[in-house]
Amino acid sequence: MIPQNFIDDLLYRLDIADVVGRYVQLKSAGANLQGLCPFHKEKSPSFSVSPSKQFYHCFGCGASGNAIGFVMEHLGMTFPEAVEQLAGQLGMEVPYEKGMDLPEEVRSERDQIVELLTRSANYYKAQLKQSPRAVQYLKNRGLTGQIAARYGLGYAPDNYQNLESVVDDYASNALLDTAGLTKLSEQNSRRYDRFRDRVMFPIRNAKGQVIGFGGRVIEKAEPKYLNSPETPVFHKGHEVYGLFEARQAIHKKGYVLITEGYMDVVALAQWGFENAVATLGTAVTPDHVQKLFKQTDRLVFAFDGDGAGQKAAWRALQACLSHVNEVKRADFIFLPTEHDPDSYVRTEGPDGFEALVAKALSLSDYLLRQVGSQFQVQQVEGSSAAVAFLKPLVAQVQPSVFRSALVRSLADLLGMTPVELSSHLGLKRPVGEGQVFRRKGKDAGPRADFSPRPKAKSALLGLAARLVRAPQCVGECFSLVELYEKSDALPQEGHSFIHLVEKIKENPNLLMARLPNAFNDQVHQSWVNGVVQEAQQLDDEIDFETELKDAVYQCSEAWFKSELARLSQLMPLQGEQLVLYHEFMRQFQNFKQKRVNQL
Repeated sequence: MIPQNFIDDLLYRLDIADVVGRYVQLKSAGANLQGLCPFHKEKSPSFSVSPSKQFYHCFGCGASGNAIGFVMEHLGMTFPEAVEQLAGQLGMEVPYEKGMDLPEEVRSERDQIVELLTRSANYYKAQLKQSPRAVQYLKNRGLTGQIAARYGLGYAPDNYQNLESVVDDYASNALLDTAGLTKLSEQNSRRYDRFRDRVMFPIRNAKGQVIGFGGRVIEKAEPKYLNSPETPVFHKGHEVYGLFEARQAIHKKGYVLITEGYMDVVALAQWGFENAVATLGTAVTPDHVQKLFKQTDRLVFAFDGDGAGQKAAWRALQACLSHVNEVKRADFIFLPTEHDPDSYVRTEGPDGFEALVAKALSLSDYLLRQVGSQFQVQQVEGSSAAVAFLKPLVAQVQPSVFRSALVRSLADLLGMTPVELSSHLGLKRPVGEGQVFRRKGKDAGPRADFSPRPKAKSALLGLAARLVRAPQCVGECFSLVELYEKSDALPQEGHSFIHLVEKIKENPNLLMARLPNAFNDQVHQSWVNGVVQEAQQLDDEIDFETELKDAVYQCSEAWFKSELARLSQLMPLQGEQLVLYHEFMRQFQNFKQKRVNQL
């Protein structure tokens, strides 16, 4: 954890107008500053920054917060990442209390790996200028020196131990292997560079740190692209190439272009599409989608026009299903068979590519097209096979207006009613459907044909039940865990909840079915078993994310009230107890105000 007094000191030293002003053009408006909101499209400014209150608020979309919150939302960073970036700009070193996710020795190793990768990136960049062959290759692909510099492109010479000039202890430094920069020969255990005779594309994280590389051959050779392996700082299923460079363009254009290759990204940027990113030699994952949806509400996939590109697009659709709704949308560009985004934009120009984006196929239309082309839906056999095909796909879509509309469109295609198709797909009816309405009087209003769900035994049990049904929302519980960890006399249920959050945090894909055997401690396991039983009773049509957020607020509010009541009983308070009381009261007021702002 980062100490609260450090966060307070950081916010005191920061000027929110300077922080926001790096990304938003602000103009004076009385005592405040105004500009166009970076979080939603608008033509007239409704985004206000208050230098006196060190607070920002958008009267259009409701976004609000302090300098740290702005950096988190605008740049898609976690809280520690935002604090690190802002503190670094002021020359402050972030202290960490015990209890951080990473042991100090692991944290130190990660820092060393990033340093090695940064040194290597600088070396490759310098080598590019000394290689006419590599420079000519990039020029032949239509790239300018400005674009090469923007993305930090480099060149790895055709030698086996290039990085020996970068690292003093090259022969004995096993961390080079861990960083994915070198390998050991099976014959003589001699260390040699992984990347040789390749144009190098540095991969950066949200803070702009180099965490890996992609290397492309200049002439014909295999593999065409060589990527860094999985390392302590680089996970292909989580990262996308070019996101650090594309963030401002994404906010400006209102969407992100997702491609398959590094060269697609830099070529599109060369032609004005600086909002392009690429997956890293792997299929689009739900983690990729979630990361990108933090930047914008629209994803546009533009893969190659060949068979492999078609398969990649279909996998991308599947990765999007659990994240799309009436606000978040995914669209698909289908290029001619002979083209990839790089070749298409060079052939047809930016206007031609912009036209493709304008007529991109929506996810729902793409799904309907796939079903219509794969199955003879006019026949009983084809229609029933289509339902079997759709069942696991539609089940991933969260209950929403979007899902209801999607089911209606699919039902029309298959010659069914939405109710029939929902039944075949195993979807429960929305709350309210099938209710009986009575005449005015004491029995006025709807009478549901189902029994009300019994309340959970405790608010915390109810929260935990919603968490195991929506484990992807585990981050919403971190603030409550921080409160519970401050308690000197936390009930056993609170300790069990902390352990459950940690378990889900380690593996957000943890299936509810595995939870009954997830803990060695019988006390924790017994409580979690009760959580699972409660979770199984919850209706599938519940908006788990909203209910989970509400439950976190209720449990947090109860904690503050309990702690303040406990301290009040010790009156008159003195010394540390008095300071603690005022600190808790201040935090409680801020907590309630934040809740009001969110409503």
